Formats: sequence, C-alpha cells, structure tokens
Amino acid sequence: MIAYLEGQILRSEANLIVLKTSGGVGYAVHVTKQLSVKATPEEFLTLHIYTNVREDDLSLYGFQNIEEKELFTMLIKTSGVGPKLGLAVLSVLSPRQLVDAVLQNSTESFSQVPGIGKKTAAKLCLDLKDQLKRHPIIEIESGFEGGIQTGGVLAGKGIDAIFSALKNLGYSEKEIMAVLRESGSSDLTFEVRLKKALSLLAPLR
Repeated sequence: MIAYLEGQILRSEANLIVLKTSGGVGYAVHVTKQLSVKATPEEFLTLHIYTNVREDDLSLYGFQNIEEKELFTMLIKTSGVGPKLGLAVLSVLSPRQLVDAVLQNSTESFSQVPGIGKKTAAKLCLDLKDQLKRHPIIEIESGFEGGIQTGGVLAGKGIDAIFSALKNLGYSEKEIMAVLRESGSSDLTFEVRLKKALSLLAPLR
C-alpha cells in the first residue's frame, strides 16, 4: 500500500495531480481543489497518501501534511462519506475550519460542501467530535496554523520534514507516528528532533 510519494509534477487538473517519482513512474493522485490550482508543472512535491482499494478501483488521495490526511481518514469513516466526498469537504473547509465546525456543531459549514445535506452534516459533526476526542494525534483543543497544528503532540512546522526523513530511511508510517510525539518541542532544531526520533525507533527494530 502506498503511503508517501515525492516527485515532480507533470500536470494538474481539477482535483488531480500527476506526480512523477525519481524512478520515472507517474502516479495520478486525487488532491484538494486548492492544491491542484496552485500546483505548477515541474515543481517538486511531497504527498502523504491514502490508498483507496476497491474491487474495481485503486485510487490515491494525496495530502501535504499528516493532519490533513488524518482528518480525511476520519471523514471517510463516517457512514455515507466516501473518498471523493471526503476530499470535497477538505476542498471547502481548511483543517482549522473543519475542527471549528465540529466543535461548534456547525452543520451549516458542512452544508457548504456539494453533496452534503443537513442529515449528513449533523452526522459528521457527531462522528468527528467523537473521533477527535479519541484521536492520538489531533487534539481538538489545539489550533491549526497554515495546516500544521500549533499545539499538541505534532507541534512544529518541521514535523513533515522529520516524517519524510524517517520514511526515506525505511521506517513505516505506523512506526514513525508512534514516536513523533516524543521527538521534542518545535523550538529544537531539525537535527536534534530527528536524532531523538531515531533513538526512539531503534528499539522497535
């Protein structure tokens, strides 16, 4: 299962990017409307991937940070919300807006998304609030800034770089997520946090 991709953008269209990896393989990845609009051909891009497998379909959904991918995963766990509708939600609501809507039971916010009626919006508010309370990464008390959590276990704008470095070293996403919260505060340098994460990962191998 594909969990992460990096490479050069070959082309982009509505909610889709074709990403060419260093091995010369081009992957069609579904992305939010915002990302597809700002994507520039030949630009280098890294994406955290959700692989959707069905009997008649294998589709990739890409996100620029872990938080957005985790929110997407939560969305599609709700009955009646598939990957395309989950992506539509994140194309209308930023991670911060989505969490705020859940906390405030704002069904009107979800109703802005094409394909979501009042009943589905109410169900999303209820289901997501329960998931956010139990989620080990995203804390509903914390805010987001630029798509990155400003407080809580994944604080710090360098967290994506640490994730990418560990992924390139051969660690699985599950292993990485288990130690990221212990890698240190955002005021530490990238090198210090990476070294700390590696020391925590060593006993797991």
